[in-house]
Amino acid sequence: MFHISYGYAQQRTINGTVLDASSKKALPGVTIQVSGTNNATSTNEQGDFTLENVTNGQEIVVSFIGYSSSRVTIDSKSTYSIELTASATAIEETVVVGYGRQKKRNLTGSIVSVGASEIEKTALQDPISVLQGRAAGVQITSNSGAPGGEMSIRVRGNSSLNSGNTPLFVVDGIPIESNSISSLNGTENFGLNPLADINPNDIASIEVLKDAASTAIYGSRAANGVVMITTKRGASGKPEILLNATTGVSELTRKLSVLNAQQYREAVLDSYFAVPNPEEPYYTIIDSLNPMNSGDVDWQDELMRTAKQFKIDLSVRGGNEGTKYAWSTSYLDQDGIILNSNYKRFTTRLNTDFNLTDYIRIGQSISYTNGVNNRTNASGTGNLSIIRSLLVRPPNMSMYLPDGSINGYMIGMRNPVGMALYATNLNKSNRIIGSQYLEVDIFKDLKFRSNVNLDYIAMKEEEFMPSILDYREGYNTGGVRSTGSLTWGNESYFTYNKSLNDVHNFGGVLGMSFQKWRYDRTGLDGMYFPSDDIRTLNAASVISNQGVNVASEHAMLSYFGRATYDYLGKYLLEFNLRADGSSRFGQNKRFGFFPSASAGWRFKDEDFLKDSNVLSDGKIRFSLGSTGNEAIGDYTSQGEFTLGTNYLDFSGAAPTVMPNASLTWETTNQYNLGLELGFWNNRVLFTTEAYLKKTSDLLYNVPIPNTTGFEFITQNIGNIENRGLEFSLQTKNLQGPFTWSTGLNVSLNRNKVASLPEDLLTNGYITNGNVHILKVGLPIGVFYGWRYQGVYARDEDNVNKITNGATGPVFVGGDPIWKDVNNDNIINQDDREIIGYAEPKFFGGFSNDFSYKNFHLNIFLQYSVGNEIYSELNHQRNSIVRYNNLSTDALDRWREQGDITNFPRLIRDDPKQSDSRVQSRWVEDGSYIKLKNVNLRYSLKPEWTQKLGLRKIDAFVTASNLITWTKYTGFDPDVNSYSGLRVGLDEGSYPQARSFMFGLTFGL
Repeated sequence: MFHISYGYAQQRTINGTVLDASSKKALPGVTIQVSGTNNATSTNEQGDFTLENVTNGQEIVVSFIGYSSSRVTIDSKSTYSIELTASATAIEETVVVGYGRQKKRNLTGSIVSVGASEIEKTALQDPISVLQGRAAGVQITSNSGAPGGEMSIRVRGNSSLNSGNTPLFVVDGIPIESNSISSLNGTENFGLNPLADINPNDIASIEVLKDAASTAIYGSRAANGVVMITTKRGASGKPEILLNATTGVSELTRKLSVLNAQQYREAVLDSYFAVPNPEEPYYTIIDSLNPMNSGDVDWQDELMRTAKQFKIDLSVRGGNEGTKYAWSTSYLDQDGIILNSNYKRFTTRLNTDFNLTDYIRIGQSISYTNGVNNRTNASGTGNLSIIRSLLVRPPNMSMYLPDGSINGYMIGMRNPVGMALYATNLNKSNRIIGSQYLEVDIFKDLKFRSNVNLDYIAMKEEEFMPSILDYREGYNTGGVRSTGSLTWGNESYFTYNKSLNDVHNFGGVLGMSFQKWRYDRTGLDGMYFPSDDIRTLNAASVISNQGVNVASEHAMLSYFGRATYDYLGKYLLEFNLRADGSSRFGQNKRFGFFPSASAGWRFKDEDFLKDSNVLSDGKIRFSLGSTGNEAIGDYTSQGEFTLGTNYLDFSGAAPTVMPNASLTWETTNQYNLGLELGFWNNRVLFTTEAYLKKTSDLLYNVPIPNTTGFEFITQNIGNIENRGLEFSLQTKNLQGPFTWSTGLNVSLNRNKVASLPEDLLTNGYITNGNVHILKVGLPIGVFYGWRYQGVYARDEDNVNKITNGATGPVFVGGDPIWKDVNNDNIINQDDREIIGYAEPKFFGGFSNDFSYKNFHLNIFLQYSVGNEIYSELNHQRNSIVRYNNLSTDALDRWREQGDITNFPRLIRDDPKQSDSRVQSRWVEDGSYIKLKNVNLRYSLKPEWTQKLGLRKIDAFVTASNLITWTKYTGFDPDVNSYSGLRVGLDEGSYPQARSFMFGLTFGL
């Protein structure tokens, strides 16, 4: 009785205020709860609270979504002032690593993080775009500016020849499919961006693991780095409801110059009369009275549009000590700047965490995405490419015929507007990414976690080219593909953390994982449909291409471990080891072992620097280790066959890939040295990294003689080396009512092919497409061709009578001047040389944040310096050979003896092959600085929003891709028409757009 009476006598009421630790502003809606009880309250509009029936010694938990929770022990005071720190700061303090999180101060590996606060400043719709320019050492190039278009991402350079250079993507611990599975891409050399299935508004942070110390625990899939995406989860406190609505427009950033109808007709006549024996021109093309050629069309104006975009996001986050949840849903409707291109995406996500007992927790993460992409065949080569067609289709070709039908095809030129409006290239996909976990506290310092995960994509594609866009009567074609991609697995591991007297700190992870992949594709092609309006495949009179029907699978079994130790938080050690067994390799070579070791020294904590008023943080770290690559075909080591090689009425198969039971892992060894410094209470933070990556046993498809019965064999050959420097600087320039902070990152990577087998080389190199070569001592992305040195003004300027080939004609006035490399007065294959490099000298981003009262402004610039672009697009729009239209540069062309110009004479069917050569004339400086993103946000004052019953209202305006400073004459210097090693080549990609977005955020 005495005990009960005493407890009752001690119960009382306390009051307090909760503030934002940075701005000192009151926080309404904060939950204050007595730990372990249901006794709770929340702050009012002024941030004040009253909590009854509390006892001295009890602990109250103060929590609010978006902020780190705080715990306060009740003492004799009656009034409390409590400050909460925004969770963005918490994310900066810890980062996601493989199988866990670590304090940033204890990291010995190289990891760069982009938080939700950075993502919210953009209007970008996929996580790869968010990283562009914001992460040191991460180079991202646009393959397409189309909604949902694919992008290339490289972490510290290309490290493989043909076994994949894309990093591993892990979402909430789930390794996901990050390569496009689209198979109906027209003439484009890439597909859709599978990361576009992830809504950036769901992301809490993105970490990029760059060195071996960080990536080795992921072993064979981490040679190209690891991108860890962590989505937002629930937190204890009053539910937070957020509604975000965004709308805006996009437009073409730059038009390219082309000749008008009259200028074009003159150019055609010049080209005919320049041949040695002038022939009669094809008058139909220049006859302005012909209704098919009486136009003066600017195809860019006709095809490009101001595109609209709309997006709405709704999310609910909350929970208590036992249950936490985060639910979100989003709808995006985004038009492309090319007519009839559109991307619609619906996503929904649910993340939950349950404390079943004090030592058992379960949870799940599941997301669903439905995407509908109405694509256009924008890129690539030939007359099916819309971008190429809109620049080279003559302006005098009419849009419509006299009967009102579209003028779809003339002399090899398809109507780009007709292709956009009447051709079909539709992609529909459904995707589920999900996982469930069980976590058990076995002892105080030992935990066990097991999770089952899957990533499933079901894709349906349809393609149709109507007869109105072809010269053949009734000729139309179509195709259908149905593709399924399933990745599933299990990861189970123990985590141990132990501290002895806060002096010796130990940590460890030990576990195993299993993962399996299956890919299925079913489809057929057809032609000669009875009508352009009947596009289902059963209407085609001819069915073909049964060979597209395939099924493939592979699996991986892995064991992994990590051990960490630090002494007083000053001396840091970490060891990682992963063993991967892949079904893709021969039975005796299936397992690869990938270790790493790293060490760090926090020299700021030493006695001789502890009291420094200038240096507030200082750490040096070093790591070394290896990772692997198994990105080859599922059955390559066992040999492959091509089906459809039938004999009479019997089905047949022919061998194409020779078996290689000794095929083994491609291995990357990496060394990394990092220095982290903080000055003046961390108002200035500086990080620099130096690294060396050496990749050996490159997996490469080696051609072999046809007499073997095979086309090639995959072997381990050669070496590639990447070395580089990275610099990151963060400063708080001004603090107070007006704040200004800056972020800058600079990356330098030097890549080279270190060795190749001599028997693979022709003239000392390997041809990589029409423009590139691979050569020992040179980087990947080297352009190889003839050096263009201007135009002969007069016949007599060719003093040495240089000829085209040993027996060919002499170059005369108006012809290009080619560099005679070997000085034999003959221009032939021996006169080719290196004409350009696609690798930039350095690249990065520069960001400034300004804040005054309720206004917040972010200005972000992205840049690349020193890279060159081979503009096949400019080649095509300056080539008269196939009646192509030309750029206005052709107005300065050579016309008569004595003309001083850099544009050669126009000549059809040039016997000297001047037009068809790979040449330096089309190599341009691809350096640029982009005003990539400007975001202005205004937050309404709390007293205004509270009158409306809301927690917050934000209004914002975002401009993307606003200004580009560059010498490049194509649509955009941030371009790459191929997703592999043929980098820096512009064949005419879907142009990037300038966007202006307006949005409102409502919080309850």
